[in-house]
Amino acid sequence: MEHNNKIKISVITTTFNSIKFLPYCIESIQKQTYTNYEHIIINDGSSDGSKEYLDSISDEKIRVIHLPRSGRGKSLNKGLYESRGQYIAILDADDISISTRLEVQKNILDSKPEYDLISSLFEIYKGTDADKEKITNLIDSTLLNLKKLISSDFIYTNPICHSSVMMRKDIFKKVDNYDDRRTELFDFELWIRMLITNKVKMYLITEALVFRNLHNQQYFESKKRLRYLYQTYLLRRQVLGYMKYSYFYHIVIIFILFYGLLPRYIRKHFMN
Repeated sequence: MEHNNKIKISVITTTFNSIKFLPYCIESIQKQTYTNYEHIIINDGSSDGSKEYLDSISDEKIRVIHLPRSGRGKSLNKGLYESRGQYIAILDADDISISTRLEVQKNILDSKPEYDLISSLFEIYKGTDADKEKITNLIDSTLLNLKKLISSDFIYTNPICHSSVMMRKDIFKKVDNYDDRRTELFDFELWIRMLITNKVKMYLITEALVFRNLHNQQYFESKKRLRYLYQTYLLRRQVLGYMKYSYFYHIVIIFILFYGLLPRYIRKHFMN
């Protein structure tokens, strides 16, 4: 632990009706091996008991801000505005960080001043004993492999899991904050804006530091999926413009668009 009064890391969580997962998210930050952090939780007008639960928490590291229903973009930007840390870490309300996540990412950013953003792989949380053991794993940051993210990485998928990100707060001086005019893909649009500026250096830890909970309430499996897929396609076109793309990549993103339109049970069959 760093013995000073300056907060090193601001963890930002936004929540809207996520009471089923929120306690596990918060607990995973409370159990971090690195403790010089604040956890800013923005309650975006929840009506499922989240407000009462958050108000019952007694933890000096947790700062709860209640907003009327404002949308995820405005909630994320409110968290950025309120943050006091040198580094910003994101953890979505339905996800879980392993216990050494903050320590690992902080050590990398401290030792690599040329790196702006560190993300990691993720695993799907199934609640098994193996999952619970992995959450408490102690990982040595010096033994991890890092991959620099380049434009072609954003063609096939979103290579950055939002819940796994830690970034320097001052990179938001190079780009604007989250685009709070959007209704989806706040993170993917931000990464692409960072990429196109060619000023933000982004790296991926090729090991999972977070667990994600997948459920039907998530946007990419909701009734608004068609809009989500089309907006993803448009963002990938921006990357192609930045790359001075070939016809091959244009065919790739069209194929990905139509693949995404397949029913979920068919997509799961291909993934298996």
